[in-house]
Amino acid sequence: MRAIFWGLFAVVAVAPLPLGGNRPLGWSLLSLSVGLLLILWGSILARSGGSLATPFRKLRGPFVLFTLSVAWVLIQLIPNVPLELAHPGWRELNIFFGTDVAARITIDPGWTRTILMRWLAYAGIFWLAVQLCRDRQLARQALFGFVLVATVYALYGIVTLFAFDNRVLVYENWLGRQALSSTFVNRNSYATYAGLGLLAALALLSERWMSTRRRATGARQRIVEFLSTSVATHAYLLVAIFTISTALLLTGSRGGVASTLVALFALLLLTRRSGGKASLSGVVAQYTTVVIVIGGVFALSSDLLVDRLQRGDAQRAGIYQQTWNAIDDHVYGGAGLGSFPQIFQLYRYEEKPNPQFVERAHNTYLENLVELGVPAALCLFLSIAWLAYICWRGLGQRSRDLHYAALGCASTLLVGLHSLVDFSLQIPAVTMTYMFLMGLAVAQSFSSRR
Repeated sequence: MRAIFWGLFAVVAVAPLPLGGNRPLGWSLLSLSVGLLLILWGSILARSGGSLATPFRKLRGPFVLFTLSVAWVLIQLIPNVPLELAHPGWRELNIFFGTDVAARITIDPGWTRTILMRWLAYAGIFWLAVQLCRDRQLARQALFGFVLVATVYALYGIVTLFAFDNRVLVYENWLGRQALSSTFVNRNSYATYAGLGLLAALALLSERWMSTRRRATGARQRIVEFLSTSVATHAYLLVAIFTISTALLLTGSRGGVASTLVALFALLLLTRRSGGKASLSGVVAQYTTVVIVIGGVFALSSDLLVDRLQRGDAQRAGIYQQTWNAIDDHVYGGAGLGSFPQIFQLYRYEEKPNPQFVERAHNTYLENLVELGVPAALCLFLSIAWLAYICWRGLGQRSRDLHYAALGCASTLLVGLHSLVDFSLQIPAVTMTYMFLMGLAVAQSFSSRR
């Protein structure tokens, strides 16, 4: 199973390379790789006659909710559905062109199939992670490995921003923005990825403090132990925090930075909650070090972010209102997964003509409500929330390795908040990374005694 684990880790590690995986070749190869890993894992498990490391019954609730969402997407793809269910756009198309194209609920079957494929790949990554990372050693290696990978991408972004005229891999930055995006096209999407890397590094730092807390008795002794032992490990994590924080601020992403700060604060509280009252002095000492590092980074790298905070973005308010109008007309059935760019044009109204084509609502929740309809979208939202609840509950069930559960809660808070103002979860590399971390966190949230 270790070979499957490292194959899974390799998929997650290279996912940001092909422009965040947000190109047909990129997401197709990534999805194919996940499918092959699932087949190999299932074959090995069946041949060995072993059982699931994380029993299915523990994940039954989120699985049922996600399956309901997937089932509705499949229904959206069914051709020749009754006209009262089909999107009226098909009827208008047949009348205008005199054709007899099969009517469906979705207005864009091609994109619906493509995004459904990506959904299943994300679910496959979570499933493999939640089974393989039940092993405590593999979970630790996965988290350390991800922090290393996130640090490398952050360092690459910093170097390309200042030394290579902000190139995106081998391409010139066609967006013409002097902001860090690493291997991603959009800086906001990379900001979410960097935020996840920063949370992972801080979670590991928290784990190091908890280990010294168990070895030391007094608060002063804990601080001395924390600063004097495992110097190489602490130095590596502080370098990672410094590098990723610098890259995050250089993105100039208002939503990304704000969401990350809220998630960091939540991680602080969850660590405090898991450590009990006696750990307050240790948590303060630990995070004081982190705050000093991040504060120094902010002082050196925040000019772009401050400039963006001083500018408003009134256009999004209009997009939100027009999207709500589309939701009102697609409350139950939706317009089809992935159909937002097409359906939004029917509701677009601007007093001043704007030739720019709107592809995103800059709010993932609103897009899902338009595309899936309210019932299916709520099932999707609740399936993710349920996983976060499992992590929250794990803080009270586990007696060790609590940083995994705290990371799961904080990561969900990060991507959940940023999804209110951007579309990072629609970028394959971001969602693959998030589902990998959630699989790891959920696997380590169940008591090993049960």
